[in-house]
Amino acid sequence: MAAAIMGGALLSASVQVLLDKIISNEFLDFFRRRKLNVSLLRKMKMTLLSDQAVLNDAEEKQIINPAVEEWLNELTQAVFDADDLLDEINTETLGCKVKARYQSLSCSAKVRNVFSSRFGRSYGMINSKSSSLIKFLL
Repeated sequence: MAAAIMGGALLSASVQVLLDKIISNEFLDFFRRRKLNVSLLRKMKMTLLSDQAVLNDAEEKQIINPAVEEWLNELTQAVFDADDLLDEINTETLGCKVKARYQSLSCSAKVRNVFSSRFGRSYGMINSKSSSLIKFLL
């Protein structure tokens, strides 16, 4: 029982961390600059807020209801997946800042090419992963 409560507390904290990331100006700016679907970010925020609202009750009910426990396990995995996606976005954002700094210092083309190849991935993947996570969380 104590493990279930501790796991629930970890999940609640993880959801809060995700919400903090999603509402940050850096993430919103990143989505806008890359012409990503900002509404997906808003949907993810609203979905996480909804999930967080029922989380406390579910944490207590999981002890007596296996279906609630399974739902919490699935939600935990989805939260970890969302956290991974947001970490990828954060890495991309930091990489762009580093790239901009090096370009402004007139660094060699070789260094610029290293950064361009690392951070030049498809932003469609971010939209796709965001959509999949939202559908799963709903």
